[in-house]
Parts: sequence; C-alpha cells; structure tokens
Amino acid sequence: MAQPIPRHRSHRGLFLDRLLHPAAGRPLPHLPEGWRARLNAPLRRSRADALAERAMGKFDTLDRESRFGLVLIVGIFVFALAFLPLAMALDASLGVVNRHYLAKVGDPLNLPPLPQRSTILARDGSVLQHVYFGENRVVVPISRYRESTVQAVLAIEDDGFFKHGPLDFPAIVRAAVTNILAGGIVEGGSTISQQLVKDTVTGDAPTFARKIREAADAVRLENTYSKEHILGMYLSEVYLGHGAYGMAAAAEYYFAKRPSELTVAQAALLAGMIRSPSYYDPVTRPKHALHRRNDVLARMLQLGWISSDRYALASKAPVVLSAADRNMAQAAPNSYWTQYVVDSFLSNPAFGPTVKARIKALYQGGLRIYTTLDPKSERQAQQVLADRMTGAGLPQSALVSIVPQTGAIRAMAVGNAPYGPNQYNLAVDPGGGRTAGSAFKVFTLAAALEAGISPNAVYSGYSPRTIPNCGGGETWTVHNAEPVGGGSYPLWMATADSVNVVFAQVIDQVGPERVAEVAHKMGITTDLTPVCPLTLGTSPVSPLDMTSGFATLANEGVHCQPYAIARVVSSTGKSVYRQKPECSRAIPAWVAQEETAMLEGVVSFGTGTAANIGRPQAGKTGTGQDYQDAWFLGYVPQLATGVWVGYARAEIPMPYVPGYGTGFGGVLAAPIWHDYMLMATEGMPVQDFASGSIGFYAPAPPPPPSPSPTGSPSNQGNGNGHGKPGH
Repeated sequence: MAQPIPRHRSHRGLFLDRLLHPAAGRPLPHLPEGWRARLNAPLRRSRADALAERAMGKFDTLDRESRFGLVLIVGIFVFALAFLPLAMALDASLGVVNRHYLAKVGDPLNLPPLPQRSTILARDGSVLQHVYFGENRVVVPISRYRESTVQAVLAIEDDGFFKHGPLDFPAIVRAAVTNILAGGIVEGGSTISQQLVKDTVTGDAPTFARKIREAADAVRLENTYSKEHILGMYLSEVYLGHGAYGMAAAAEYYFAKRPSELTVAQAALLAGMIRSPSYYDPVTRPKHALHRRNDVLARMLQLGWISSDRYALASKAPVVLSAADRNMAQAAPNSYWTQYVVDSFLSNPAFGPTVKARIKALYQGGLRIYTTLDPKSERQAQQVLADRMTGAGLPQSALVSIVPQTGAIRAMAVGNAPYGPNQYNLAVDPGGGRTAGSAFKVFTLAAALEAGISPNAVYSGYSPRTIPNCGGGETWTVHNAEPVGGGSYPLWMATADSVNVVFAQVIDQVGPERVAEVAHKMGITTDLTPVCPLTLGTSPVSPLDMTSGFATLANEGVHCQPYAIARVVSSTGKSVYRQKPECSRAIPAWVAQEETAMLEGVVSFGTGTAANIGRPQAGKTGTGQDYQDAWFLGYVPQLATGVWVGYARAEIPMPYVPGYGTGFGGVLAAPIWHDYMLMATEGMPVQDFASGSIGFYAPAPPPPPSPSPTGSPSNQGNGNGHGKPGH
C-alpha cells in the first residue's frame, strides 16, 4: 500500500497524479504497475520548490502590514486573471450593443401606419359594414377619448407616463423584486413607449437582444413623437380580444359605443383587459373581468383621479354588454350588396395595380367607401321580395334598380335565399345566368328599328312557323305561347302581346349577329350565341345586365355602365377616388323613343298589366323555356328596375307556383316590380317619355287563335304568354 503524501512537502506533478493518489482513500486494485510505481515514488525536489522556499523565507521576514498588502495585491492580480475572459466578452458584447442598438439612439423612429379596417357606407353615409383582415382597428385621435378613459389606461399600465422618460428604472426594479417574491410574472416594468415599440417594431421574442433594442427604440420613439401622440397610438394599438384592436374597436364590440361615449366603469373594464384579453374577457369570463375592472377603479382612486363617490358608483355597476354592432365588423361581407362592393373594389385597377395591393388597401387601409345604395330603396326591395316570394317550396327572386342617367345602382336584393347560408348573388349571376325569355326581344326590336323596320310593319302571327336557314343559320320552327297567335300583327302590337313567331321573322330580317351586337352595346356583358332563338333569350344573362339594358332605353339610347362605388376617402380624410358616369351612345335616341312607346303598350294592355303603377312607364315580360325563369323589366324616366324569379339550384320548370299559377313573367315577376316601384317612385316627380316620331295605327282585332293543345311552351324556344294575373 502506498503511503500518503507528507503534508509538509510541496505538491507538484501531473494533476492526474493527484487525483489518483491513494491518499484520497480509493483502492486502486486495477492500476497498472507502472502507474502504481510512479505514484509510490518519492517526489523529487525541483527549482520551483527552491524558489518557493526562498520566497517564503523572505515573506516571513516582512512585517504584518507588508504581508497584508502583498497578499491583497496578489489576490487582485489573481482575481483579474480569473475574470479577464468575462471582461473581454462583456466588452465585446457592449461593442455589439453599441453598434447595433445604441448607435442609432439619436435617430428618429417613424412607426409604420397601423392597419385599419375599411368602412362600406350607403349613399346617405350610413354604415353598412366594416371590413378587415386580421385586425379590427379604427385609429382614433386621443382628443376623441374621454379623460376618464385615458386615465383608466394610465392608472393600470403606466401611471407615471407623463413624468418619466422612455424607460422607468424604478418600475423595472420594483417589477423584478415583485416577480421574484411572487415566483412568477405578476408585474411588468415596461413603459407605454416600450410596449408600443414591442407591438409595432421589435416583436415580443423573449431574448436579451430584443429587450435592449426595445429600450433603445423607446428612446428614439420619444425623441420623434410627443407623449400625447404616443399615448394616442397606444390606445389604437392594444389588443382587446375577439379581433378588436384599440379602445375604439373594443368599445364598439363590447358596448356598441363610440370611445367618447364610454363610462368610467366601461373604460376601466377595457383598460383592465390589456394585460390578458382572454383571461379578462367579459363575454366568457364576466367575474374575472369585473374583478379586474374594480382593480383599475381602485388604482384610479388611489391616484386621486376619481372621487370616492364616483369610485363607489362605478365599482358597484354591473357589467352590461351589447352585441348590437358586433356584426358590423367582419372579415367577410355581411350581405349580397357588400359582397358585390368588395368584388367591385378588388377587380378595379383604380384601387391598386395588383390584386394584392387592392386587398391590402381594402382590408387594412382604413378607407371609407361610399356606395350608390339607397337604404330606403333597399329595404323596400327586400320587403317586397319577402312579402311576395318567400317561403318553403317557393322559388328564389332577385331585384336590381338603376338610375338610367348615371348607372348608379340604388337597390340590389335577393329573395328567399338568406345571405348567411347562401352567398351566391342571384342578382349578379344566377347560376351562371338564366334565359330571359321574351324580355330579350327588346334588343331585337332596337336592332329592327335602327335597321329601318317600322313599328307598323305587319307580320303573320300564325303558329307554329318554320323559317328555313333562319338568319343564315339553321332552320328553326317556333311556337307562340298560348293563347296568342293567328292573324296579322303590326310590330308594335306583337311587342305588347309578345308574339314569338313575329320576332322570329324580325331576327331573320336583321340577323342574329346584329341583335347580339346591339344587346352588348346596350348593357349585356355575357357571351351571346348569334342564332335566331337568341330573340327568345336563349343565351344566359343576369338581372343586373338586363336591367342595365333597359336603363339604356330609359336614357334615350345612352348606356351608362352600372356601378356601386361612388367615391373613396382615405384614412386621412382625403378623397382618393370619385366615380364619374361612364356613358356612351348605344342606339340612336329616336330608336329608344320609338321602342319606349311600344313598350308602354306592354304595361297598358299587353302581357305586363300587373306592373302598371299609374304613371308613364314601359317594360317587358319574359318567360324562360318550360317556365324555368320569369322576368319583368321596366322603367320610368328616372329609374329602371328588373325582377327575376326562378329556382337557384337548377333550371326547374314552374308550371304552377302556389298562390300565383303558371310561372309566366307577367304572373310572378310583374307584381313584384309593381309593388317595389310603387314605393320607390313615391315622391318622385311624374315625367313623360319623349314622344316617338312614328305614329301607331290601331288595326282591327285579330281573329281568335286556332285551337291548339295547352301546356308548356315549345322546346324550340318561347317567349311569354299573356302573363295577366290569374292566367
């Protein structure tokens, strides 16, 4: 067994030797013999031992004070050597901090604009919807907040905001001590400036570098903006749950109020939510929210910002929420109209060079988008559709109303298809378009009049009629809808009675290509197949396009592009867009005047008498093949309106509709048009149409039609029957 190293001898040699020496009391049974011999060998004296003994001898000769001084110097030297790497690392770190964070501390810090929701408004300025993406926010100047609201936020977040600088060092120390004692994060030491920088610039990554940058940027922030401006931005930035950012959006969401209308209790509740919007959510955790609100009120009382009486009253007040305005702010449209407005905005290059730019402008640009919708007219349209054509088993319907002289859309309503579960706008594109039936004859008639065909031109009305190579195309056999037909018809009477075989002969004369061209000029935007059956509306169209086409007649042949967005105002109040009517002549004025005079007969004594509202008006009925679609489109000089009725899910025949009868346009659609226009024109001055240049003669009544089987119109295409009520 090896002997312990004598304590009076100097310990030197390899560090491994010391660890393996048996003086440690560890048995070494498996140690190699060479290692064991070296460990048991006596230590040899070295030069270091001699120098150490010589130094110790001199040390023993020093007095007590000298010995202490020498030990102190050596200790400092050893300490310095020990911490030299740390000091070097700290110096390097400070250099990095200085270069990356503190070097710019004197530069201004301009915060990026806060994303803001945009607002869609009606013609009268009433709000239809707020739209946003991710952040429901409206930036409100601090001057529009009540003093109690500002004080509530300061009391719980940073009561010394107007006294300290960008950093509050006492608060930082106090928060650190409090959190250590509590064993968790219960108090923050960041100032409002630091919080604003964190929310808008640095993010909230839990790193030392981020905290340093946050502090440096807070200094830069207060060198750039006033305290009041910083506080105003903070009040618009803070997240308060349910997608609401800022006190203004939160006031609307939770209380249906403007920020200037908040009570001190309501302001304290919102201020208390800043720390944890989900934990203090008054919707899901009302007790937590109440307790937190009273903490804020107590702090306001402690600071002397509210009186004892006001505190007592506010702290006893129940938490009463209101959901009245919650559906006003949504990421998605909330109605068929706002859906159409959003689609119009995103498809218009005037609002941005790319779709991405337009999306950002709409959902984060804080725009105020004023539309052409008249709220009163829209309510009337919706009410009429609800009264006339809503219920289980009944078809859907759509109504569009346009100002002919500008193209401004005043109403756009869909019936028996609530927006929530059915977000397909039947007024704009019902199932990819629907056949317009005889309502499309107005475009054939315009082409015929322009080609020189007189309203008094007489045609055979006998049905069926076969036209070889009709319009240069295929042979076409066409039938009249019952019970009209037989004898001779002047064109103006064939228009009033919607005689199919007459219009088949007319389109054969003028050519289907010309009819399609005129229809496009007058307002039809969809593709049209240039064949003779086009005169009976075989190419799909939409209620919006058809109404636009009829508005061209009301505007004496000038077509104005329909539009929904009248003007747009930026978040700063600057007008950035104003729609000017885009109008161009589609047909000569005299053609429109002559046709209008002929269409007046449709309402006076033809297939559209159910639409008569007792003032100068013109219009046309239309019934799709097998009664699949029912139409009435008409106008007074100041307003054009179109109505469509049919099943949205498919082209389903309507041979019988409960409460109405056969699904003719004059039976289903004309009464809706009548009820709406009766209200829409109330208070509107009565105006006459300009007189046409050609007089109509009244021929002898045609002979009774030959007996023929009743039933649905022919598969070759049909127009409309009499469509009179009860038929």
